[in-house]
Amino acid sequence: MAQIPDSVIEEILAKADIESVVGKYVSFTKRTGQNLFGLCPFHSEKTPSFSVSLNKGIYHCFGCGKGGNSIGFIMEIEKLSYPEAIRFLGQQYNVEVPEVSGGSSDGSDKKTKERVSALLTEAARFYYSSFISPVGEQARQYAKKRNLSKETLTSFGIGYAPEGWDNLYNHLISKGYTDEEMRVSGLFTVSKKTGKLIDLFRGRLMFPIFDSFGKIIAFGGRSLGDEMPKYVNSPDSLVYKKQEHLYGLNFAKKAKSNQLIIVEGYMDTIAMHQAGINNAVASLGTAFTDSQLRLASRYAEEVVFFFDSDKAGQNAALRAIRMMLKFLKKMSGLKIRIKIAYVPDGKDPDEYIRNNGKESFANVVANAKDVDDYLFERAYNDNCDADGKLDLYKYQEDIILYGSWITDDLRREKMASNAAVYLGANYKTVLNRMDEVMNSALAEQAAADKRDLVRTEKQIVKQREEEYSEETEDTSVQSSVEVKNTKDDIVFLQELKLFVMAVRLKENLATDIDREDVLRPGDFRGANMKRIVEFFLKNFDERYGINEPLLINELSKTILNGMPAEEVYLRACDQFRESSNYDVKRDEYLMTLYDLRLKQIEGMEKMLVKYLESATGSRKDDLLLRYRRLNTYRDHLIAKKEQL
Repeated sequence: MAQIPDSVIEEILAKADIESVVGKYVSFTKRTGQNLFGLCPFHSEKTPSFSVSLNKGIYHCFGCGKGGNSIGFIMEIEKLSYPEAIRFLGQQYNVEVPEVSGGSSDGSDKKTKERVSALLTEAARFYYSSFISPVGEQARQYAKKRNLSKETLTSFGIGYAPEGWDNLYNHLISKGYTDEEMRVSGLFTVSKKTGKLIDLFRGRLMFPIFDSFGKIIAFGGRSLGDEMPKYVNSPDSLVYKKQEHLYGLNFAKKAKSNQLIIVEGYMDTIAMHQAGINNAVASLGTAFTDSQLRLASRYAEEVVFFFDSDKAGQNAALRAIRMMLKFLKKMSGLKIRIKIAYVPDGKDPDEYIRNNGKESFANVVANAKDVDDYLFERAYNDNCDADGKLDLYKYQEDIILYGSWITDDLRREKMASNAAVYLGANYKTVLNRMDEVMNSALAEQAAADKRDLVRTEKQIVKQREEEYSEETEDTSVQSSVEVKNTKDDIVFLQELKLFVMAVRLKENLATDIDREDVLRPGDFRGANMKRIVEFFLKNFDERYGINEPLLINELSKTILNGMPAEEVYLRACDQFRESSNYDVKRDEYLMTLYDLRLKQIEGMEKMLVKYLESATGSRKDDLLLRYRRLNTYRDHLIAKKEQL
């Protein structure tokens, strides 16, 4: 399988320094020497246990065990594959990552994605040509009724899907696209009667959905009358995951505003852009997700949400707020302000702008409430009847719950103080109740995070085992005097200690250690650990030792003792404290090496003795010679050990 060149990976690891990469997601609260500490973004915790080592270029959480280099962090936090994470960092740090091909799986997947992307672009052309043709008359009348200008229609690529089951299908067939390519494009469904592909969009105004770079990845279609459903959207496909995109972001990011306005529909977004409000996006007909919030935070410091005024819309608002506050507690480095806005009289932003103009809508945005103020007001309004009577029992339940969502101590105390006036209670009592609910939720989340970590670790191990089995049929090292059938991923505590000590010696391993005392693959039992040592020796530089982020990168491809190898290594680094005295550090390495080799010799001698019991002739002479050599080498090691 073709790989991204090591030189490119090394350049990315050199430029994407661990502090700047992690600092975009984690707020560091403490610095000790070359180490930074903050709350872990991978599990719930109150006390910071997440650390970043600046000189090593790695991160590690003492709580959940997660750790690695910049590439590994982006893979975890952004849920990307290894190549995707490299490309993600390459874009951010201006490192060109070449396209690679060669592996049947990766190559075919890449080619299929390219074909599907081209197919979607061709579909957009078809819909647009249908829109401007006689068959699109009804669609053009609808667009006119919604006051969409010609410039807006062209800019957003608005089109029309004609009535019929196979208009788009036949068009794409004529352009050379296959059934399989159409099947994974998200533009077709399968007929229950015939089992054949049929057009998903029929008789609808079509909205191309672009990624943040302006590439078409999906479509949405609106009925031209009162037919239900009003909107039909592309399902997730080979090139599209709706939870990871925002409609209109490719246009909104050009506004270079520090604010994004997030609405619920395509038409709202388009109407706002047409009115000159160019920082509007929509959430693609799905509940707002943490991935979308993370995406928004790359382009803005503040997000203003408009939710529908009906019950469903307001319930969606609460779900989104809960999700975002929960997510931001983990992603302490994401600095984004959340506000909630109301459109007067329950109108949609589109309708309000048409009736009242851009300036009036700008005032609505300016009056958006911070999320804690919105929740405080929401708790009151939801539980106050038409006569102004407040249901204190229900109000107490809601305000305690909403207050428990607010992680900022000052804002939570302010909410408790204001609520205490309505409840006729001491604000400290209200605050304590909020804290109790918050702490209970944190405990539940911590337990859930732990289960997720275990499940994720098992998936990683399984994936690496499968990849390893594909790469080689048999990597076990066999010898007449070694234990056979040892598990490939096995590594013992003393072996880990030896490896960690060797890494810590840096260039001194080459300059101050006898050549015969440099660790070698044969000092280790498991095949995976042998390969890691081979990589270590091959990439060792006599000027500074091993590039630890590069080593972590190699470890992230294999497993040790049934766990991700980088986690095993980082936990071993925690377990074996590093002395500040070089002589102590060197002697500890040598002592560990000699003990391991002496133990190996002891095992080999026992096996040779067993073989000698039945051996005869030249075979016996050969075994006796090997036994004497082992004795000599053992005495040599003991003598060196006694000199320490």
